[in-house]
Amino acid sequence: KYLSTPDLFQGKSQTVRDLYQVLLDKLNQFGPVQETMQTIYVSLENRKRFATALIRKRSIKLVLRTPFKITSPKIHSRAQVAANRYDHTVLISSNKDIDPELMEWLREAYLDSQ
Repeated sequence: KYLSTPDLFQGKSQTVRDLYQVLLDKLNQFGPVQETMQTIYVSLENRKRFATALIRKRSIKLVLRTPFKITSPKIHSRAQVAANRYDHTVLISSNKDIDPELMEWLREAYLDSQ
């Protein structure tokens, strides 16, 4: 299941725990995903980091790194971090937010992190 990190999930809703597990299950369909626990977030990695999950009280703030710019109303913020690297922030607060479009972006980020 999700990381056994009581500090990260302490005080968070069961919904957030369940959303994290759904997200992780879907990501593992791409191949192995390494979870690296940081102080306030989980780094999701293939060979390199492709996403960061910041666990909030009632949602997950997901930052995914792609080699291209994504333009969508789902993207809350975007930053160019290198010549061909963009960080995109998406808020996940329900299962409907983990939709095929998000999963396609994450698949491309995952493949790019090999």
